[in-house]
Amino acid sequence: MLVPATASAATYRVRAGDNLTGIAWHFHTSIWRLAVLNHRNPYAVLVAGTVLRVPGHATAHHTAHHRRRHHVRRHRHHHHVTHHRAAHIRGRYTVRFGDTLSGIAARYSTTVSALAAANGLNPADIMLTGTRLSIPGRHRRPPGRAPGLGPGTAWEVQHLIDFWSVRYGISRHLCRAVAWMESGYHPGAVSSVGAWGVMQIMPGTWSWVEWQLIGHAVPRTTSGNIRIGIAYLRQLLRDFHGNVHLALASYYQGEAAVRELGILPVSRTYVADILALSRRM
Repeated sequence: MLVPATASAATYRVRAGDNLTGIAWHFHTSIWRLAVLNHRNPYAVLVAGTVLRVPGHATAHHTAHHRRRHHVRRHRHHHHVTHHRAAHIRGRYTVRFGDTLSGIAARYSTTVSALAAANGLNPADIMLTGTRLSIPGRHRRPPGRAPGLGPGTAWEVQHLIDFWSVRYGISRHLCRAVAWMESGYHPGAVSSVGAWGVMQIMPGTWSWVEWQLIGHAVPRTTSGNIRIGIAYLRQLLRDFHGNVHLALASYYQGEAAVRELGILPVSRTYVADILALSRRM
């Protein structure tokens, strides 16, 4: 549960595991407004202990009061809401152990925001096993096709990461951590050496993965970038017989360099940071 840094000031002290999306949701504001107010990159990792200014006067009391009023309004208009949703619901899903909202959204080719709205959920909350979810939308895409090729939010990027991690049989938590470390989920990120996108793929690596691992051209989109990065990570894991440390170091410094020089000190830090992030994402 998020708690403001003080009871009177509109501020919040970051705790381990927090992200800007969850904090913005809690205080009923946008990620961008929160980022601009605090002079921060909306895709940057938050450091525990940082005190953020919150737009408006959103204290814990105000937020709780707002939520109670919102709950009353929802209850009062229950029949209207049910009728409105009924025309847009195409199925039901029972939450299983280990499920995430983004993973379910990817499976049914919808968005996290649409799935959350259809079920009155906060995307940042943990789901309980056995919960029955309504699946929004009218049409389902054929299995195996990636949803949305042009995400504009961190939630949509995570949605695509979860989709491709399931497709390639890699821990979604590990893939999320690699993507966050590489770009902060920023689709437009470009490095000084030419690596680009969420997974920071070099042109040569992209071509190699396309034709040596996948077997065909992959669209230069956010979804394609994530697919290339995850397919490459899976191959590194195979090359190093499941050794996550060596695979992650190779993603950062190159496989040939790891085999010749071992894991460099800077790569050890990179690997340690990713493994720490994967336990929180």
